Amino acid sequence: MTVEKNYAKINDKFDERLEHMIDNHNKVTFFRFDVHFPEDYPHDGTNKDISTLFKRVKEPLTKAGNELHYVWCREQNTSENPHYHASALVNGNHTRRVDGILQDASNRWKEITGSPKNGLIDHCNQYQGKRVPTQIRIDRPSSAKEGQELIELRQQFEAKKDEARKRAHYLGKDDQKGDVPKRVREYGASELRKGSKR
Repeated sequence: MTVEKNYAKINDKFDERLEHMIDNHNKVTFFRFDVHFPEDYPHDGTNKDISTLFKRVKEPLTKAGNELHYVWCREQNTSENPHYHASALVNGNHTRRVDGILQDASNRWKEITGSPKNGLIDHCNQYQGKRVPTQIRIDRPSSAKEGQELIELRQQFEAKKDEARKRAHYLGKDDQKGDVPKRVREYGASELRKGSKR
């Protein structure tokens, strides 16, 4: 598969999950994070570690009645090991702040890699040289609203969706992609449940 095809597919995967979450929850919380390996980590070339991370992060959220969807991509430049970029969405009615999820991801990544090092999970609160919020809250306008208030709420809703897409579509950049072993994927995503609208 070519890099150009990957670019479109990664962004499409996110957009599908964004629309699914908005269709099913009136409040959705978006966040980004990057995942790095310790410098001396004996990486085996596969994506099993990132798959394990998302499985372990998702399990307690699902048990608590929350819904997590995500897209990740793999990149590698001059380092011995790859790194991963991830975009995630949770039910905003359950999760107003994602700090706890990110801390859980950090703790679980330490378990997976066997490294006590902090900072391997980057909260992505810098974008194009500027500080940005760790999360974006997307509130679907209530059907009970009307008139000018409804117009303003719809504008805010679309603006937040666009902001989330813009930050998530960073994963689709072609830089640092293409250097993976045969039959190893450069991106992955959560499964949309059967019968979902998307």
